[in-house]
Amino acid sequence: MKFTDRKNDNGKLVSESGMIINKITEFLKKNAKYVSKTAMIFALASVLMLTGCNEKNGGKEEEKVQSEQEVSADNAEQPTVEEDEYEVDAHPEVKEVVSTYYNSYAAGDIDKLASITQPLSDMEKSYIQMMNEHVESYSDVTCYTKEGLEDGSYLVSATFNMHFNGVEGGLPGMDFFYLRTDENGKLYIDNRYSSFNRQIQEQETEAEVDSLIAEFEAGEDVQKLRTEFNDKYDQAVAADENLKNMADVVLEAIRQWKASYTPEAPKEEEQPQENAEAQPEAPAEDAEAKPEEPAESTEQASEEPAEAETPEEDSTPEINYVPEGKVLTASSSYNVRKSMNESAEVVGTTAEGDSIKVILSYAEGWTKVEWNGLTGYIRTDLLLNN
Repeated sequence: MKFTDRKNDNGKLVSESGMIINKITEFLKKNAKYVSKTAMIFALASVLMLTGCNEKNGGKEEEKVQSEQEVSADNAEQPTVEEDEYEVDAHPEVKEVVSTYYNSYAAGDIDKLASITQPLSDMEKSYIQMMNEHVESYSDVTCYTKEGLEDGSYLVSATFNMHFNGVEGGLPGMDFFYLRTDENGKLYIDNRYSSFNRQIQEQETEAEVDSLIAEFEAGEDVQKLRTEFNDKYDQAVAADENLKNMADVVLEAIRQWKASYTPEAPKEEEQPQENAEAQPEAPAEDAEAKPEEPAESTEQASEEPAEAETPEEDSTPEINYVPEGKVLTASSSYNVRKSMNESAEVVGTTAEGDSIKVILSYAEGWTKVEWNGLTGYIRTDLLLNN
């Protein structure tokens, strides 16, 4: 085969062999995803050797072939690295699940989270409720994705901005998810590989998946992304004292939660079963105690804005929950606070007849509500007595 010289579109004289090499190189770059490195290098080297044999430089043919083989090997590796990088927001179904996760997390919507994660432990539910006291929302969620261990699974690095209650601006952050597809074709988050469980190690994981995740996170692309967002975080807290203070508050809240959390729910469920037959007279005792408690609670309701400590002690045994979504009509004046604390700032005070919509009741004895276009917290016992 003999190649001749010809002019390109710009009128410059180029060799036909050079044009063919360029076309083949361009083709291999575009299809690097489907061609292994070895096959790429072999194909380019073969073309270079073939065209090199038709050059007119006689004794320089072997030297030129070797030189061009080295160049082709370097060119072959570059597109492969690019193709091996994560894909950015390339899977709408992945983006939807991860975005739903963050929205539900910020809202403290345990039921919604349970519908897209498997499994969601009682311990993590408690953690979510604690974080909900501080985190208002997440924004700018972006998913960096690679294929997982099996079909329909994904390794995902997610970046976001975290916004706190009462603080402008947001803190950049980065998280990891492992998504799988169930037998019904539904995409879900395998919560055993969430940041929470990987730190707490509450639930066992699969060694093969752990190895794949470690390889993913050690990748140059993910490491570069992590460095970028660590820098963004440092810049944000350095530029905004309020954000820095809030970040410290949240870190302290997490430490306190870790120190104080105890899995009490299972014990409470077992005790009524064991003692049900041993306490036949309990209802009679309860009946005698109940008439006094509502009277005390009514006084507490009217005095609540002025007194903080006494109602907490008296109402603790009565704390229960108000059904999510229920709309109540205020029968008295209640303080609506920014967080679940008697000393928290008061958003406003309801008036008799005001409409109060329940968002969610918490084990801490507070209920998140919507009132008069605002969101805040009212003591659960006051709403139960309403």
